[in-house]
Amino acid sequence: MKKSRKGFTLIEIMMVLAVIMILAGVAIPSMIRSRVTSNEATTIVNLKGLYTTFIMYYNDNDKEYPLALADMSQYISASLAQGSKSGYLYVYQRIDEDTFIVNANPERLGKTGSRYFFLDESGIIRYNSSGEASVTDPSTE
Repeated sequence: MKKSRKGFTLIEIMMVLAVIMILAGVAIPSMIRSRVTSNEATTIVNLKGLYTTFIMYYNDNDKEYPLALADMSQYISASLAQGSKSGYLYVYQRIDEDTFIVNANPERLGKTGSRYFFLDESGIIRYNSSGEASVTDPSTE
């Protein structure tokens, strides 16, 4: 007589778990890379937008750049005005009324971004993969 089998054997369950773990091992690094790439692309777009708003601010305020990002709150999003957006920290520094720099650094290197970005009044966005970017680094374009 044949017994009817109900449920799965331990071997079958372990095989299913092994397949799931292999698929996760392939998919998770890919998802992290896509998040990093997306955050970096968003940061470049944000820096381009910042440059445009700095020019607007400069023209609207007696040819002077703002003292802080928070002064730009009427022009940019609240999170960007506070210095953080899409996994990047934005550090703004006004050198004088005609000169500024913005550094965009990943909040967690490798997790939220792998490149550091730099913007100044020239409007050229520069990047560095090993540390904070500066005017001597290559442009993103």
